[in-house]
Amino acid sequence: MIAERITATIANGTLTPGDRLPSEPVLAKQLQVGRTSLREALRKLATLGVIEIVRGKGTFVCEPPPEDPTTQYVQWSLDQGFALSELLEVRIGLETTAAGLACTRASDEELGELDRLRAEHDKAHDSGLDALVRTDEALHEGIVRAAHNVVLTGMYLPLVPQMTEFRRRTLSLPRAQQRSDDHRYITDAIGRRDPESARRAVAEHLWIFYEEVRAVAEPGEVTGTEVRSVAAFV
Repeated sequence: MIAERITATIANGTLTPGDRLPSEPVLAKQLQVGRTSLREALRKLATLGVIEIVRGKGTFVCEPPPEDPTTQYVQWSLDQGFALSELLEVRIGLETTAAGLACTRASDEELGELDRLRAEHDKAHDSGLDALVRTDEALHEGIVRAAHNVVLTGMYLPLVPQMTEFRRRTLSLPRAQQRSDDHRYITDAIGRRDPESARRAVAEHLWIFYEEVRAVAEPGEVTGTEVRSVAAFV
C-alpha cells in the first residue's frame, strides 16, 4: 500500500514527471513507514516504470505509460451513457470480488494499511465532508488494489469519479457509526482471510449505499432495472 500512496501523489499532481522524490529517510518519515518497507515499495514502482532510481542522484518520477486497454474500454463505455443503477451494480460486483481475492492475496503489510485507512476514515468525521469522501474512496480503492488483479483495478478506477457526487450526498447522511461498523466488519473479515465473510460484508455495505443513493437521488437520476436483493451479489 506504500507504493499506492506514492502513486497517488503522482496522480494528483503533487509529484510530476522529472521530479525528484524526497530522500529515503525524509520520505519514510512523511509516510510514517519503515525504511525497509519503503525500499520494497520503491523497487516495485521502479519495476513498473513509475519511478527511476538513479544511483548517486536519487529517485525520479517517470513519464506515465500509455493508459491500459482495459481502462480505456471502461472509460469509453461510460462515455456512451449508462443507467446509474447499472453503475452501482458493477461497483458491488467488482468490490465483492476484490474483497474475496484480497483475503488470499493481500500481504500482512497491506492488511495493516487497510486498518490504517479505515481508522483515517473514522477520524475524518471531525474534518468535514471533503475528508470523508477522500478517505472513503481511499479505503475502497485500497481493498481493490489488495486483490492484485490488474484487470479488476483497471475496471474499477474509472468508476470512482462517477460515484463522487453520490458519495458526497450519502456521506452527509447521519449514519457515521453504522458506516464505521461496516468498514470494520469488512477489514476484519479480510484480516481473518475469510473470503465468504468479506464478500458478504462488502455486498451488504454497498447495498445500503445503493439504497441511500436511491433515497437522495433527484427524480430521474436512478434509472434502469432495479435489483431488489443483495443476494444477487453473493
